[in-house]
Amino acid sequence: MTSKSCAIVILRSVTISISWLLVWQAGRIMEYTEHASVWFPAAGFTFACFLVAGYRAFLPVLAAAIVITIWNGHHYQLPLTLSEFVWGGFLFGLAHIFPYWAGASLIGNIARKPGTHTPQLMVAFLLVSCVSALIVTLLVLLSLVHTGQMPAEDVADTILPFWIGDMAGIVILTPLFTALLARYYRNSLIDLQSFTSSQYGSLATTIKKVVMNVILIIVIMYLGYITDSEYSVFAIFFLTVTHMWIACTESAKANIISLVISSVLIVVMVHLLGLMEDVKVYQFALNVIAANALFGIAIPQLQADNRHLKRLVFIDKLTKAYTRDYMEQRAELEIAQSHESGSKLFMVLFDLDKFKLINDELGHMAGDEALKKVGQTAFSILRKTDIFARFGGDEFVLLLPALDIDKSTQLVDELREGIRTITVRGQSLSSSFGVAKLQPGDNLESLFNRADSALYESKKLGGNTITYR
Repeated sequence: MTSKSCAIVILRSVTISISWLLVWQAGRIMEYTEHASVWFPAAGFTFACFLVAGYRAFLPVLAAAIVITIWNGHHYQLPLTLSEFVWGGFLFGLAHIFPYWAGASLIGNIARKPGTHTPQLMVAFLLVSCVSALIVTLLVLLSLVHTGQMPAEDVADTILPFWIGDMAGIVILTPLFTALLARYYRNSLIDLQSFTSSQYGSLATTIKKVVMNVILIIVIMYLGYITDSEYSVFAIFFLTVTHMWIACTESAKANIISLVISSVLIVVMVHLLGLMEDVKVYQFALNVIAANALFGIAIPQLQADNRHLKRLVFIDKLTKAYTRDYMEQRAELEIAQSHESGSKLFMVLFDLDKFKLINDELGHMAGDEALKKVGQTAFSILRKTDIFARFGGDEFVLLLPALDIDKSTQLVDELREGIRTITVRGQSLSSSFGVAKLQPGDNLESLFNRADSALYESKKLGGNTITYR
């Protein structure tokens, strides 16, 4: 390792240690009893460090844990020696580090596994956060009791707020800290881009929704303060609705930032308004809101996946026309609507004349090129309300709703002439058409059979012909 590389490693390690201490102090500001804060940002920072840096974060976080234990001991005026504080910090560091390291490693492995989607990652992250925070809570409290930094009789009352505070710190802040650290570590162990790549929303709409959330939080918490009602505090859970709204309509980045802003504001207002009697409600609210918002990140991704699947199922890859399955579904609907409204509907079947010769003499690549150009020509001529599908091979189907006989004849003839202008490797194309008008009592089968019979008649006439039935 070069001296420059060593300097970079040292600088990053020192940065992590100092950042961890600063984040820990930010959590201490919101401490409402010894060893329990409304939330514990250091847990989220530690989890993010191991997600991004892996084992490289071990010594920096451990060093910071020892330093903070010494500072904490002096702050609480504990009757311990320096060596006892160092030993206590070492045990605290191990208890804090290993469960979060294991949890982050598991999440990292899931994220890097091919085929992992956003919903799977979010569910795994929430479950691992919950379990990791619980294990850390038990191990840290055990280390504090063992090193004389906490009376054993206080453990029972501390477990729940400690656990919920740590979990809130992870669920709310890990995504933000991970994104920031990944920019700092070029060789980050995790890449969240593929899980947060939705382009929903805009900056203007995000700002409006965040401002609305801020106003809502201030109003709800101030009303809880002035009414001093044991029930009014539960109104804070209404934020699950507004944050799910943001998650479903804005980008993942905007969702995470808005979540952090709301959470910080809730924590600060608990401190400023002295709402410590209801602090556990706000702790649970933070976790519920965060879990709801994070899982909401998956919704735009699911919508994008659904659109992609629809394209695969309903759009022909070569011609960009609809598939046969979609056409049959849509035709049933159009026929039913036409019968009900009394509007006209034409079904058109057409195929390319002597298409087999193109494939045989010019090759299948030329055949694909011909079909692709037919699709492009059809889209340039047809109306947006017309339904154009590839039925199979070189056979296509058109549904022309709400057209009279003259306009449908004009449209079909224009398409026939458009196909005649297509040349593929010097070979001109032509096509044959069969047109059937929907009659009373017609269903898809009868309408299709008449159009198919008309197409057969056009073929018998030598092609490049339109026949009506």
